[in-house]
Amino acid sequence: MPSEATRRARPLPAAITRGAFLAALAGGVAAAAGMGAGPARAGGAVRYPGVNLSGGEFGDIGRPLGQGYIYPPNESFAYYAGRGMKLVRIPFKIERVQPEPLGALSVRDADELARCVRAAKAAGLLVVLDAHNFGKRDGKPIEARDLTNLWSRLAARFRDEPSVAYGLMNEPVAFAPPAWRPVVDALVKAIRDGGSRQLLMVPGAGWSGAHSWVSDGNAAAFEDFQDPHFLFEVHQYLDRDNSGSNPQDYAPGAGATRLAAFTDWARRRGAKAFLGEFGFALPAGEAEARALLSFVAAHTDVWQAYAYWAGGPWWGDYAFSIEPGKEGDKPQMALLRAYM
Repeated sequence: MPSEATRRARPLPAAITRGAFLAALAGGVAAAAGMGAGPARAGGAVRYPGVNLSGGEFGDIGRPLGQGYIYPPNESFAYYAGRGMKLVRIPFKIERVQPEPLGALSVRDADELARCVRAAKAAGLLVVLDAHNFGKRDGKPIEARDLTNLWSRLAARFRDEPSVAYGLMNEPVAFAPPAWRPVVDALVKAIRDGGSRQLLMVPGAGWSGAHSWVSDGNAAAFEDFQDPHFLFEVHQYLDRDNSGSNPQDYAPGAGATRLAAFTDWARRRGAKAFLGEFGFALPAGEAEARALLSFVAAHTDVWQAYAYWAGGPWWGDYAFSIEPGKEGDKPQMALLRAYM
């Protein structure tokens, strides 16, 4: 797979130099635990369509808030809710939220996350807090105890917010599936032991690709995973190497097929899923994007939620961006809304 730096063609704009609905969702997840193999397929709109609101993962560590990175402004939540979104995923860098391993949370960044939670709640949105670190801290594979400590502290901060879900780790490429599973088990135990009952987004190891979930070993590693309130999180791009780094080059048939093996696996074991990242440029990606959204809509017994990549005010002319411009909505927004 391409490196983290090149995997996504995410050009940084000039500003950057480098719970009622939750209860319903959690209830559906819990009910799924008792399903047998091959339940009837559902159809229709996914329950929680959403978007990644980028900014907190931008820039190099050490650059100040407002110059190297931002968190989405309050008006962003109202805009996306007004377009039919019901979920926002908020990426952040661990080193900013917890500057020292095992240390206290940064008051500034934790308060910014709390502001985002309040704004999302006011707009009626479920918010996924996303540790966007690729399984690393300070460029090295993160220690399980360090990640467990981070989430224990965040869970203590937000455990009384039913509209918050925890995205345990974005694309943990530093781990193979057999090594990643015990880290997840430790995280889940620490969060639950602390009294937090929020929804968990559980990723596989590596790039968490839906297309490779079975072949890369995540299916085997997570075959017996259980928790009362979780969704498996996978990502899926539609270019030829599944990376999202080729916004004008789409693999014919990708939209209709790349989610299929994961969907079959999840259905067989009675699990539900969150498509945490996907994106496309128009007009080049229209056919495959429609095929993917149609597939998700045809299999809502598995697919509960998605988050399009991406929104956020610092994207500039990034091909996948759906952040509104001076002329209003981006073209992708109309396509997404057609499947809500």
